[in-house]
Amino acid sequence: MAHRKLIDSLTSHISLYHSHSHSPNPNPNPNPRSSILKWFSSLSVHHRLSYLTILDHNFILILLQMLNKLQSNRHTSFILLADLPSRDPPFLPTFCFKKSHGLLSRIADKDAACQFISESVRLFDSREGEDSSSSPSHATCSMKCLDAMTFTEKFVENVDRFVEVMDEISGGGFLRGEESEIGEDWVELNWLKMKGYYRIEAFIANRVEVSMRLGWMNSCGGKRRGVKLKEKMNLAGVAANVYWRKKGCVDWWRNLDSVMRKKVFDTILMKSAKALVWFRFLGILYKFSIC
Repeated sequence: MAHRKLIDSLTSHISLYHSHSHSPNPNPNPNPRSSILKWFSSLSVHHRLSYLTILDHNFILILLQMLNKLQSNRHTSFILLADLPSRDPPFLPTFCFKKSHGLLSRIADKDAACQFISESVRLFDSREGEDSSSSPSHATCSMKCLDAMTFTEKFVENVDRFVEVMDEISGGGFLRGEESEIGEDWVELNWLKMKGYYRIEAFIANRVEVSMRLGWMNSCGGKRRGVKLKEKMNLAGVAANVYWRKKGCVDWWRNLDSVMRKKVFDTILMKSAKALVWFRFLGILYKFSIC
């Protein structure tokens, strides 16, 4: 066991050294990065968020499992084993994890880019507000119902800052080069694969880039190669619509005066004794600080 810990510590420190000595431009080819960033910069803040919104129950389940591991140790790294699914439905990929100590923990504490991402994440249930009469269990839904992820406005309001954070997390690999497997399940971009074990913020950033690429392809008529890619692009469009529906619900609530809010509270509390139900009905986003 001591020998294994020594090897893990050595490889982690080598990875740390590599991440701080990377070339600022590992792939000199500016495309499609320049095209994607030009498109992204032209969007409003909320349109940016709509394209980054992720609708994937299995992804959120994996994220919650990682969060559960982080509760016992703040500094934990992960690696997803997509080719080793669990034996029980929904047959999620297994993942390995290891704790970080000493220098690695101190570096993690000072990682402003990771902190920026973790503070920006918002998880929510895409079906909030739907009629639950046909699904009684939905009214008593817990965190297991969370199936979508978006971000705060601060995350994308300054595109330069957003790109700086993503470059820091990815070691300069953000939007570099072409990604031929973008339509596959559990895509790991090249920069994430090179990390070996990675922090949960890198796992999220990887998915952010995938969503950003799919959004760009949907908007700008990118190449659609294969059935799986078309399915992923269609799902990205659905996720964007979910964001707008959620935003509309939140905006509606914010615009109500105090008298009308009380009427809404009274009406819904008459139908359910659980406060969680009306909070969910009003479209309040769930927040998780991932650090």
